[in-house]
Amino acid sequence: MNRADAVQWLGNRGHDIEEHEIIKCKRVGKYLFLLQEEYRYEVEYYDLTDYTGECIDAEPIETFKWNLDYMRKVITSEHYYRW
Repeated sequence: MNRADAVQWLGNRGHDIEEHEIIKCKRVGKYLFLLQEEYRYEVEYYDLTDYTGECIDAEPIETFKWNLDYMRKVITSEHYYRW
Protein backbone atom coordinates (compact mmCIF):
# COMPACT_ATOMS: atom_id res chain seq x y z
CA MET A 1 0.00 0.00 0.00
CA ASN A 2 1.42 3.37 -0.94
CA ARG A 3 0.92 6.68 0.88
CA ALA A 4 -1.92 7.81 -1.38
CA ASP A 5 -3.82 4.57 -0.70
CA ALA A 6 -3.25 4.95 3.04
CA VAL A 7 -4.55 8.53 2.95
CA GLN A 8 -7.61 7.39 0.99
CA TRP A 9 -8.35 4.51 3.39
CA LEU A 10 -7.93 6.69 6.49
CA GLY A 11 -9.83 9.60 4.92
CA ASN A 12 -12.79 7.35 4.15
CA ARG A 13 -12.91 6.59 7.87
CA GLY A 14 -12.84 10.18 9.08
CA HIS A 15 -9.11 10.73 9.61
CA ASP A 16 -7.80 14.09 8.45
CA ILE A 17 -4.39 13.21 7.06
CA GLU A 18 -2.42 14.26 4.00
CA GLU A 19 0.13 12.31 2.03
CA HIS A 20 3.08 14.50 3.06
CA GLU A 21 2.34 13.75 6.74
CA ILE A 22 3.18 10.06 6.28
CA ILE A 23 6.84 9.21 6.75
CA LYS A 24 6.45 5.53 5.95
CA CYS A 25 3.68 2.98 5.54
CA LYS A 26 3.53 -0.69 4.73
CA ARG A 27 0.79 -3.26 4.35
CA VAL A 28 1.12 -6.77 5.77
CA GLY A 29 -1.87 -8.92 4.92
CA LYS A 30 -4.93 -7.09 6.22
CA TYR A 31 -2.90 -4.68 8.38
CA LEU A 32 -1.51 -1.23 7.69
CA PHE A 33 1.58 -0.01 9.55
CA LEU A 34 1.96 3.75 9.57
CA LEU A 35 4.60 6.21 10.75
CA GLN A 36 3.35 9.81 10.72
CA GLU A 37 5.08 13.15 11.23
CA GLU A 38 2.73 13.95 14.11
CA TYR A 39 3.44 10.68 15.91
CA ARG A 40 7.03 10.12 14.83
CA TYR A 41 7.99 8.22 17.99
CA GLU A 42 5.68 5.28 17.35
CA VAL A 43 4.42 3.15 14.48
CA GLU A 44 0.65 2.71 14.54
CA TYR A 45 -1.10 -0.23 12.97
CA TYR A 46 -4.63 -0.66 11.70
CA ASP A 47 -6.85 -3.55 10.63
CA LEU A 48 -7.86 -2.76 7.05
CA THR A 49 -11.10 -4.75 7.42
CA ASP A 50 -12.24 -2.49 10.26
CA TYR A 51 -14.71 0.06 8.91
CA THR A 52 -14.05 2.53 11.78
CA GLY A 53 -10.33 2.85 11.04
CA GLU A 54 -9.27 2.95 14.68
CA CYS A 55 -5.66 2.27 15.53
CA ILE A 56 -5.19 -1.19 17.05
CA ASP A 57 -1.99 -0.31 18.86
CA ALA A 58 1.36 1.40 18.42
CA GLU A 59 4.96 0.27 18.72
CA PRO A 60 7.90 2.46 19.76
CA ILE A 61 10.01 3.50 16.79
CA GLU A 62 13.25 2.71 18.68
CA THR A 63 12.59 -1.04 18.61
CA PHE A 64 10.36 -1.32 15.54
CA LYS A 65 11.68 -3.13 12.47
CA TRP A 66 10.11 -2.68 9.04
CA ASN A 67 10.73 -6.26 7.98
CA LEU A 68 7.94 -8.71 7.26
CA ASP A 69 8.88 -11.20 9.97
CA TYR A 70 8.89 -8.58 12.73
CA MET A 71 5.62 -6.99 11.61
CA ARG A 72 3.91 -10.39 11.56
CA LYS A 73 5.10 -10.92 15.13
CA VAL A 74 3.64 -7.54 16.11
CA ILE A 75 0.29 -8.58 14.68
CA THR A 76 0.30 -11.85 16.65
CA SER A 77 1.96 -10.28 19.73
CA GLU A 78 4.84 -12.76 19.50
CA HIS A 79 7.41 -9.96 19.71
CA TYR A 80 6.57 -9.51 23.42
CA TYR A 81 7.72 -13.00 24.27
CA ARG A 82 11.46 -13.53 24.57
CA TRP A 83 12.00 -17.29 24.74
